[in-house]
Amino acid sequence: MNTRDNGSGPFFPHFSQFPHFSYFSKFINFGALGDRASRRDLALGLYRALHDGSPPETLPMPDGFTAALGYILSHSGVRELCAEHTDLAEPVARDMLDFISAAKRELDAAPSPFETEEALIEECAALKASDFKRVWDDAAAFIQELYDRSQLDTGFYAEAFRESLAARGRRGRRRIGFEGVKAHFIAKWRELLAEKQRQREEALLKARRDEYCRSLCTRIAAMRALEELYPDGDAGYLWKAGTLQRAKFDALSAYAEQLKRDPLIRAIAERLGRAQKSETEAEEVRSGIADTAVYASKADLTGVQESGDLSSLVPSETALLAEETCRLLFFKKFAEKKLQTFAYKRAFEAGESLVKGWRRKETARGPFILCIDTSGSMRGTPETAAKTLCFALLKIALRERRACYLISFAVGAEALDLTDLVNALEVLTAFLSESFYGGTNPMPALDQALRTLEEKAFKKADVVMASDFIMPPLDAPTRRRIQAARAGGTKFHGLLIGDPDAKALNRPLLKDFDTLWTHHCI
Repeated sequence: MNTRDNGSGPFFPHFSQFPHFSYFSKFINFGALGDRASRRDLALGLYRALHDGSPPETLPMPDGFTAALGYILSHSGVRELCAEHTDLAEPVARDMLDFISAAKRELDAAPSPFETEEALIEECAALKASDFKRVWDDAAAFIQELYDRSQLDTGFYAEAFRESLAARGRRGRRRIGFEGVKAHFIAKWRELLAEKQRQREEALLKARRDEYCRSLCTRIAAMRALEELYPDGDAGYLWKAGTLQRAKFDALSAYAEQLKRDPLIRAIAERLGRAQKSETEAEEVRSGIADTAVYASKADLTGVQESGDLSSLVPSETALLAEETCRLLFFKKFAEKKLQTFAYKRAFEAGESLVKGWRRKETARGPFILCIDTSGSMRGTPETAAKTLCFALLKIALRERRACYLISFAVGAEALDLTDLVNALEVLTAFLSESFYGGTNPMPALDQALRTLEEKAFKKADVVMASDFIMPPLDAPTRRRIQAARAGGTKFHGLLIGDPDAKALNRPLLKDFDTLWTHHCI
């Protein structure tokens, strides 16, 4: 029986044994490579290489395209990634299959540089003996420009054609001899052209393979950088985020390393993360109406009954445990609740006994609103410290599934909701990569922060401002709004970066903060 007709193949008893086979259905049913059965074997062979760690050499269809897949598996680090995150095997395999399908279509659609030669071969193949002399000189000159004499000796074939044409009147040997020489000549020429086409296709595929391999390495590096920021993130989510081409993932890696080197920022971030205690809400528990049972003493014996109450066993039942052969009977009766037990009188006080109580319902810690000073006075080491704090707090927010809102300010303010990391990633990495500039005006940032506090998702947020605090004092309306927010439970935290004497310069502003840390930058 042909096993390929029922969905099985030489590598797999049946493709339905593999999870989410629909991941590969597009390639298997509509791929441009090979036939359906071979595409199925290739898809599942690739999946097994990624998921189970099978060697790339086990891939079926050993042609140029699957050789390209084998190279990618061996040189990109993708197998090591899937060994850590086996749930990535399916999306990665599908991505690689999409690559070879696209490469095949691209090669097929690419204009051939051999069209003139192909046309001349076909013209020579169709020649009759009477027309040969008219075409041969041009064909021989064309061949001599393309091929070495050791590859295709036009002198040898010219002599062979001359002899075949000169043999006239020998019972048709002239025509037969000519056709035989022509067939040999055309076959040799086509063989050389096919080799050139193969080498061209191989070179084009190698270029596409190397390009894809580089992009895969970049994407894996991006995912590794994202793992620094979001170590507990879903692998599929991070893999998807790694496709954002404009995101500067090296900035994430750089600030992850900077955070490891800056114990003060780490300590401040953790303090800020713990400063906002999870709230507990009292929640009433009601279990309804119940009758209260009042148990009499064992002196109030009423008889013997069948039950599973081991504390009231009749002595004869206990004796079953003394004999090994009877123990099974004891356990059988216990399982069926048919042990002989004493029965005692119980009195019930019927009535409305409402069981009430309270339990503590713990809510998650609230969000962060980060205000980062991006003025010119922050350029250099203060800039690095401020961005490192931003990175550290975002890492905590992601770890604890807390919303995070970034406001960068100089003369004006720019806001970014970091709650949806994938959509915010490009702007976030651009922020971490850019240098700071401009004057300092905190009012637009604080106005944005205070308006954000009015949103439902950020009502319980804490505000964190990182700055050198070389800025004008706050106006009275802004201070009143801050005091109202503090009265409502919002904490305002400050990180003074740079000269600690700025405290004296801007003491009225700093009074509006609940806590203030100082980071001395040299």
